[in-house]
Amino acid sequence: MKSLSQISARSMHLFLAIVREGNLSEVARNEGLAASSLSRVVQQLEQALETQLLYRNTRAVTATDAGHIYAEAFRVMLQQLADAQTQVGERRNEPGGRIRINAPTSFGLRHIGPRISELSARYPALYIELNLNDDYIDPFADGTDLLLRIASLKDSELHGRLIASQRCHLVATPAYLRRHGRPESPEALQHHQLLAYRGKTGLQRWRFQQGDRQYQFFPQAKIVSDNAELLLQAARNDAGILLYPDWQIGEMLNRGELVDLLPEFAPTYSAEAQSLWLLYPGGKYPSLNTRVVIDFLLASFGSPPYWRYLPSSSRNIPEG
Repeated sequence: MKSLSQISARSMHLFLAIVREGNLSEVARNEGLAASSLSRVVQQLEQALETQLLYRNTRAVTATDAGHIYAEAFRVMLQQLADAQTQVGERRNEPGGRIRINAPTSFGLRHIGPRISELSARYPALYIELNLNDDYIDPFADGTDLLLRIASLKDSELHGRLIASQRCHLVATPAYLRRHGRPESPEALQHHQLLAYRGKTGLQRWRFQQGDRQYQFFPQAKIVSDNAELLLQAARNDAGILLYPDWQIGEMLNRGELVDLLPEFAPTYSAEAQSLWLLYPGGKYPSLNTRVVIDFLLASFGSPPYWRYLPSSSRNIPEG
């Protein structure tokens, strides 16, 4: 048998019409084709299947035994194709099926995890797989539909939506500052207890800039860890000064649990400005599942995001 790739849905449809009507000329008129073109379609089918499909005479055509068998197979295939088109059409209006999401551990636990139940309730046909880790993920190889990245993303094969720029803050608790004083410059940090993150690329570097003046160093930290939440817990327990992004500490700054230090020196740990992105592989336009999750998360985060520190809401260090 020759390759079945020679058989199109159109040729199957025309063959079924011939079997149903028993007349080539009538089918040709109904389909707007020349009778010779329709005969050629039948000939190509017979050549591809290597069997006679129709008995022809001057008055009518009838299907051979093989023709009846293939006609039934064509009906099933065309119906399955129609059903698939219906399902896809429904999915364009109703999200459903599995979506695989990847995010950094701390961000996922703090900002995505608490919203998963609401997302699931809103789209009951959606099956959500949320994977949290801090490794670089290749969504093409990993099968990820949507991932959150914190990066500059100057060049990327991915498309996506910007959540917000990332801002960093040097912070400590009011209680720590009462005991140890408030640093007035980056140089003064050497006299303080510092908490520093060490990842796979080594100890995090702290960077400061005021006008043309730049200052950077590897903090001589009293506590070092590769676990971001552990360091944050230590800072909240008055253990020292921490440099973290706003999505981890902005709400605590707004509540006055932490105090913003040296804002005039624009503290950061990245040489380039970084932003938070929701990204997806593939074409320019995301699938319906991906689109509704992106829209849901962006609406939940707000613009500006709810974790953004607003200096007007900061509090003075309590007396005592």
